[in-house]
Amino acid sequence: MGELEGIKKAKTKKSEALWMMTFADLSFILMCFFALLISFSKPNKQKFDNVVNGMVQTPKYQTKKEDGLKELAQKIKKEIKKRKLEKSAQVKLDADGLAIELKDRLVFRPGSAKPSRSLQREASKVMKIISKSPEKYKITIEGHTDDTPLIGHRKYASNWDLSAARGISLLNHFAGKGVQRSRMRVVAYADTKPKVAISGRKGEALRRARASNRRVVIRID
Repeated sequence: MGELEGIKKAKTKKSEALWMMTFADLSFILMCFFALLISFSKPNKQKFDNVVNGMVQTPKYQTKKEDGLKELAQKIKKEIKKRKLEKSAQVKLDADGLAIELKDRLVFRPGSAKPSRSLQREASKVMKIISKSPEKYKITIEGHTDDTPLIGHRKYASNWDLSAARGISLLNHFAGKGVQRSRMRVVAYADTKPKVAISGRKGEALRRARASNRRVVIRID
């Protein structure tokens, strides 16, 4: 039995070796075949460059969109400077789109979602520019408050209610200027996303921090 097993193992090893030799020969032949194909081919450098550039360049529609936002940002900045609203309005353009930040006193009456007189006067041109933005852009209106609880407020139970009401108020304002409601949405943050941290602040520093946190952010993208 031992001799028979030895003969079987020897035959198995020999058959495995033959299979590997056949596979190696086939691989070598295929490699030579592809080498010949490459040697006879004439690569088109222009086509190759076009493919590479298409992979790394920003699509044209994206570039046009960014250029449009830059132009819109410049118009709003110019109007803010003209109206001397730099302390109450800021414009920021980044990868997330265009953001126009307005302090609450510029847009609303204290503790209310009713539009202020300054919205109808000083900030009216800024709002008009935003309302005239191309329809391809979406508008998100964010409502932010400070951390002061609305205890005993006759209309709003919490800062969540106030921030939501202010966002809706601005949405209605833009809708009245002809902006389609389907382009807009409202997000209420209350005091959950402060612009300035209030921890450790007291007196005048705390008052200023809270004033900075009471704001509306209009995002266009």
